[in-house]
Amino acid sequence: MKIYFAHPCFTEEQKEFKNKFLSMLKNRFQESGRVKDIIIVDPFDHTPVVECDPDAKLKMAEEIKIKCLALLDECDAVIALADWNDTGTAFEAGYAHAFNKPVILISRENCSAANAMLVGAAKALIDHVLEESGLERLADIIEQQSRGFND
Repeated sequence: MKIYFAHPCFTEEQKEFKNKFLSMLKNRFQESGRVKDIIIVDPFDHTPVVECDPDAKLKMAEEIKIKCLALLDECDAVIALADWNDTGTAFEAGYAHAFNKPVILISRENCSAANAMLVGAAKALIDHVLEESGLERLADIIEQQSRGFND
């Protein structure tokens, strides 16, 4: 099962969150023995970061959009980070929802702070995702989805 991780990653705080979150999630999957079945796709591994460079953004926007949509098409579900009010994350979650891909909305604090349409598109809301209970709930949902794709 491939899962697209929609999130902003432009500031040091966002990069630190991403690294911590992905490390914790991967460790959880390794502990459960399902790491081989679940692949997390990070679009920032496939596209340049151009948000701080207006000229590069205008030049590369179409190419980045095409690449990210292709990655989304290859994935079975989306984890979308509600924090930082990122319009790219909302776009990716909306695209996934339009193609009936499950969207799992996560937050460092509370998903209900996100836009109502983003909350409404989500199949599940996971608050406090870096706390053990939030991470465990997310991993359980992903593993349940994975069993559905592998059966």
